[in-house]
Amino acid sequence: MIRTLQISVVGLLLFPFAATALTADELRVQINDLLAKIQALQGQIGATPGGVVTTPSGGTVAPAGTCPRVSRVLKMGDSGADVTRLQQFLALDPSVYPEAQVSGYYGGLTEAAVKRFQCKNKIVCDGDAASTGYGVTGPRTAAILALQCPDGAGSGSGTTGQVSGFIKVTPTAGVSPLNVSVDATVNTARSCAAQIYQIDFGDGTAPASVNVPANRCSELNQVFPHVYQRGGTYQVLLRAGTHQVSATVNVTQGSGTPTPSSDTLNASPTTGAVPLVVTFSGTVNASGQCNAGPYRIDFGDGQSASIALSGCTASAFQVPHTYSTSGTYVARLYRGSPAVNVASVTVGVGNGASTTGGAFAVEGGVNSNPFTVRARFDIASSCSRYELNWGDGSSPVTQAEGSCSSGVVSREFTRTYQNAGSYTITLKRGASLNFIDTAAVTIVQ
Repeated sequence: MIRTLQISVVGLLLFPFAATALTADELRVQINDLLAKIQALQGQIGATPGGVVTTPSGGTVAPAGTCPRVSRVLKMGDSGADVTRLQQFLALDPSVYPEAQVSGYYGGLTEAAVKRFQCKNKIVCDGDAASTGYGVTGPRTAAILALQCPDGAGSGSGTTGQVSGFIKVTPTAGVSPLNVSVDATVNTARSCAAQIYQIDFGDGTAPASVNVPANRCSELNQVFPHVYQRGGTYQVLLRAGTHQVSATVNVTQGSGTPTPSSDTLNASPTTGAVPLVVTFSGTVNASGQCNAGPYRIDFGDGQSASIALSGCTASAFQVPHTYSTSGTYVARLYRGSPAVNVASVTVGVGNGASTTGGAFAVEGGVNSNPFTVRARFDIASSCSRYELNWGDGSSPVTQAEGSCSSGVVSREFTRTYQNAGSYTITLKRGASLNFIDTAAVTIVQ
């Protein structure tokens, strides 16, 4: 006979909380205190044969292996592996996260899912991020997540390979060379088993270690200084075994070191008859970062290829591709996750196919906003006719044919999409709008 252990956590967790009124150390103390209480409750469950956790909303715990292990406050605009794990966990419940998009970026859909989770679990159901923490994954929400996860950071089982700790990086942004301090607190579950934690700084340098000896049943704190020599976005990882928690450091390239080069994409040939074999070449990770990827080429015909990196150095590449259908294609080089278009080239395929319409390129992630896209193109003169359709039902950008002297000019427009999804951007040029180019973009939450 299976017995159910009902745990009342409403009074424990629903204390007054204002995200902006607490320091990072105070938040950490609250999280540790909550996880310690959860550890005691889970100990009771472990002593009960067939025990099942019942949450305040009446649901049971998530299956083992699905725990998000949130160790910092997550909110709109954050990104990282912990956001990915949070999205994966929320997606287990269609009533909480019906879109189930796992992108690693804490956007509007993720915030809405967190709000539903908070309401469902009676954490908070009104206000906003600043006043009540509504939509923010703070200490109370992290504690409920841990309670619903038998393998989460709140477990006190001492299982080898499990992270039970936090890191605080100061500062998290600046100009290279940037000196940071990584404050690591490990064994917050107060396990008595021996464990080795690693601090990976994310820039290819040797990781640091924190050794917790056997029978030390208390927390251990160490501070590690580190210097980031180059610009880039780095993930600082605290890990043990296959589990980890992370923090992000954004470093702007300083004037004391060379300005990072740009990634490039070339094609040869750019025109020809079907079937046309095109060799794409160029340079990726031109700035020599240690976590620049992943990179991929979208050939514009529904196919793509990944590009391998060579550690923390710039890498040259050559990728052949065969176009088997006539048309004008825009091949794009993408970097990172969410993907950002960093270079593009146009290829004309077919009987007499050419790029007479002029250059056309689309770039995503403009101004670090994954919803904003920029389109650039050339026209034969400042008064040439064109029509740019964003593919989302909005009014196209148009210009009528006029009379003026010839001379190629460039046009540039941006569009911020309201929703994630796939869109086809169509550009028509010429007096009869007979030059047609298309570009497919995918907006990821």
